[in-house]
This record gives sequence, C-alpha cells and structure tokens, in this order.
Amino acid sequence: MDTDRRLAFLILRDVERKAAYSNLALNSRLKEGVARSESFVRELVYGILRNQLLLDWNIERFLKKPGLRTAEKLLLRMGFYQISCMDSVPQYAAVNESVELAAVFAKGRRGFINGVLRNFVREGGMLLLPDEAATGEERFLSVKYSCHESIVALWLAAYGRERTEEMLAESLSPAPLSARVNTLKTSREELLKRLQNKAFSAREGRLACSVFLEGSGVLGSEEFSEGLFQVQSEASQLAVEVLAPKPGDFVIDLCAAPGGKCCTAAMLMENRGSIKAFDCHEQRTGLITKLAERLGIGIISVETADAALFNEELRNSADCVICDVPCSGLGVMRRKPELKLKALSSDPENLIKTQNQILNNGALYVKLKGGKLLYSTCTVNPAENSQVVRAFLEEHSVFAVEYERQIFPCGDSDGFYICLLRRQDD
Repeated sequence: MDTDRRLAFLILRDVERKAAYSNLALNSRLKEGVARSESFVRELVYGILRNQLLLDWNIERFLKKPGLRTAEKLLLRMGFYQISCMDSVPQYAAVNESVELAAVFAKGRRGFINGVLRNFVREGGMLLLPDEAATGEERFLSVKYSCHESIVALWLAAYGRERTEEMLAESLSPAPLSARVNTLKTSREELLKRLQNKAFSAREGRLACSVFLEGSGVLGSEEFSEGLFQVQSEASQLAVEVLAPKPGDFVIDLCAAPGGKCCTAAMLMENRGSIKAFDCHEQRTGLITKLAERLGIGIISVETADAALFNEELRNSADCVICDVPCSGLGVMRRKPELKLKALSSDPENLIKTQNQILNNGALYVKLKGGKLLYSTCTVNPAENSQVVRAFLEEHSVFAVEYERQIFPCGDSDGFYICLLRRQDD
C-alpha cells in the first residue's frame, strides 16, 4: 500500500469524523515520518477538501442508490480527484491504489470501489458541472466551487454575483505564505538576501515589512529559528499598522493567540512599553509566549482569560486595545478549506453577541482621551463586521471611526475586516 495515499486517507478521515482542522490533522499525521512526499500528501488532502462538493456531485452520478459509508466516500473522492485533477498520477495508478486502500479500510468493498472508478475513467475522467438552469444559482455555485449553499446565499445577497464568484474562485487555490520581517533583529532587504542566497523563493510584499515565501522548507530554516520573521498575513499586519502603537504605549490584545498581532505591535513599539495579551485557552496562550521568545520580544505578558468577561483592573488604562474577535472565518477558507463545507449557523446571535461583548469591554479599557480601539475579523460577512461596529457606535457616541476597510480574498490577500475607532473626549 502506498504510504502517502494511506496518510492522506487518515487525514481526511480525521477531518470527516472528528471535525479536525485540516492543517492540524495534516501536521499531526506528517509527524509520523512515513511520508515519501509531503507535497503529494498536502496536494491530495487540500485538493479534495477544496473540491469536495464537486467531487461528491460527480460520484453520485455513478451510484445506483445513494448512501456511502465514510471510508467508501473518502476513497472515491481520492480516486476521482487523482483521475481528474492530478496530471502526475496515471489513471490506472489512481484506481489501483484506491482499491488497495479499500482492502484495509473498506473491507468487502474493493469491487465496488474498482467498478465506480473504472466507470469514471471510461466516461473520460472529467468532473462535470450541474445545469444552472435546472439547479438554480445558489446550488450551481455551491457545487462548482464546493462551498456550502448558506455561504453562497450570504455573499450573493451582500455582494452580488460577480464579487461572490470571484471570492469562491479564490477558495479553490492555495493561500500564499506571507510573513512579517522582525525589525527588532533585521531588515527586509537583509532577510530577503539571506533567504535567496539559500535558494528559497522570497519576494517583497506590499507593506514595508511584509514578504512572500515559497516552499515548506523555509519554516525549517535558520532564519526562522533565529526569529528573523513570523508567519502572518498582510491583512493581519495591516490591521496593526493602522492601529500604530508607539514606543512606550500600553497595549491590550484581548484575543491574542497565536500572537501575530501583539508581536507585530511590539515591533512597531521597538520593544519598548507594555503589552498584555489574553486568550481564553491556556494551551493557546503558550503559543504566544513561544512566539515572543523566538522573536526576542520582552514586553508581552500573557494571561489566560475570557475576553467577554470585563476586568475592572484594566478600565481606562490602555493607549491601544486590539479586539481581533472570534468569527466565522470566511476570509481564510483557502487556508482552512473545511470551513467551506460547513453551514453558517442558523442562529448566529451567540457569536455576534460575543463579538459585541468583547468590543464593548475593549472600549472600557481604552484611555479616556484619544485612546484607540481596533476591531478586526478574518471573515467576509457584514453581520459580523460593519453591522457590529454600527451597533457599537449607536451606544458609544464618544468613539469615531478613523479607518474602516473590508478586504476581500483575492490573490495575495486573505479576506479581512479592519476598523479603527478612537475616543473623542473633549
């Protein structure tokens, strides 16, 4: 049995059965150290998740009756994807290896798996699309781009067909690896020179300290271990640059893990001042500490606390407060393709209530005159973004918007919402 395909099957099963995040499941399985080609495993796993609904629609065309067990479904997705989307894989190999996996994970169903895959090959091995006139716009786009109909419906209503289809098309492609240069230790020019001298692909980003990198090996490089850069999207970097904390400021980051924004703030502050970073999970606060230590940042103190609960000790104390709140994550579906497959909550009020509560608490922590409050999410949903801010402003007239931007997922950019508010006390 091919070890790479076996690993891909196990990862996909973790995502399917345990609702595991694909990146965590993949990294956990790869630590087993049996992969011959990690890139092949990654391509197979992410390719299937990005195209899952389209694969399922095509698989159903070859079934005499609906209903598949988990293992059968995963094996057919793997076979269909390799046959139709991976030019490097001969069709016979895709069929044979899927049948070999069935011998272990779907015992007694080898003949069924073999028959469906061979019928697909005989038909041409191409993924077909449904007829939009017959299925309707939402269903057609959902299958074509493998995105849950509830997300498609939300985007069509909020942004129209053209913008929706642009975002859906982006969800089918891999996300770029973007990073921020640690200006406490080096410059962008020096970092790029060092990486390029080691044959890594590295180029300047659009922000003064951002870079784009290619190749998984770069995260095992000496430059990474020395803390010369941190992985962070340009949109996330931009949010902190808009906040613009200064050396000597006191900054509070209410939902800080894994630590990218508070570490970027520390760089802008030249490692002078003080940052309190909170997260509600102790395991995740450890990620902040680990990142800060690698980057050589000494001004961040980390605590485990629920940002939705008010802390009287912090009232009116901070020059800047960061509220990067929990959200639906629709702006980062390229990085977490399993998010595409989940229905939006039929009762989103709990999430929005939490977002409102964190923003309200953040407002109480800001200094009375001129204090700055950053509200951000990695989603594309007016109900979680602009509508939260509008509701906040109706109850907090002392704040005014200084900067607001909805960034749509496109090219090098993730989907992101940024809003900077400032107290206007006389």
